[in-house]
Amino acid sequence: MNSVPLAAVLVIGLGFANVLQAAETGLDFPSNGDAPADAFVAFQFLNPQNNGLPIWGPSGQGVTYIWKYRPRQQTGYYATLWWSHNGQFDATVYYGAHPYPQTPGDVGATSHYWELAGLAFGNDWVRTMNGNPKPVVKDVWYTQALRITRNPDGTKTGRFYIALPSVAAGDVIEYTAAASYGNTMPSAPALTFGDSPWYAQYQHERLSGVLRGIKIFDKSLSESDLLAEAGADSLVTSEGQAHVWYMNINPTPTDISDKSGKGHHPVWGSSTRPLLWNGQ
Repeated sequence: MNSVPLAAVLVIGLGFANVLQAAETGLDFPSNGDAPADAFVAFQFLNPQNNGLPIWGPSGQGVTYIWKYRPRQQTGYYATLWWSHNGQFDATVYYGAHPYPQTPGDVGATSHYWELAGLAFGNDWVRTMNGNPKPVVKDVWYTQALRITRNPDGTKTGRFYIALPSVAAGDVIEYTAAASYGNTMPSAPALTFGDSPWYAQYQHERLSGVLRGIKIFDKSLSESDLLAEAGADSLVTSEGQAHVWYMNINPTPTDISDKSGKGHHPVWGSSTRPLLWNGQ
């Protein structure tokens, strides 16, 4: 009797469409200088504050971002995500998390630390909670999260989890912004993934690598809930299910739509899009 290949069994038992859905996909963003060099390669949620995601969360209850990222070697600055003004750089209200040159200001840098950006007037935070910066290892998958919490005294704490599931001090960057910081919204807010929206003012700060596994919550999740959500491709906590704002675990260049059911669909910033990553 001839044996049936496992792939065929899966197709017969589950249906071909279900097999395809199980495949991991992601967005393979270009590096600085890749053609077309002047293209803004990013997707954005424009005016997110009008759709339940102000910078400090609805009614100040915070925000939690989770994503998976495999950075690629590039020269200069990187960008993963920003909540910021869409256009010229505005230091009065923004935050982000991504690799950063080990020598600040070095547009030719090839060695980088992980960085929590913003929460202050143009400052960048690279020292982890154990006092040391954490170098970026290229071509390695990271599961990461940025949690924003508004405290009872009006201060705002950003905590960047660099290498989940680790919550060790050496894998977390934290900074608390003053109560006076970020209380006036920019004229054109945007949540941006993949590039810096002020590229025309400075230079591109492209993501340079693969991005997938994206979840956004309109609340500062507890650390235990954050860990559970970061470790799953579905919504696995009651708080996650109640407060999910956007989710797309397996995005593609033709489908970055919101899979959470909340209808918060981003748009591409230009006609130039990243390539498809299909698990290789």
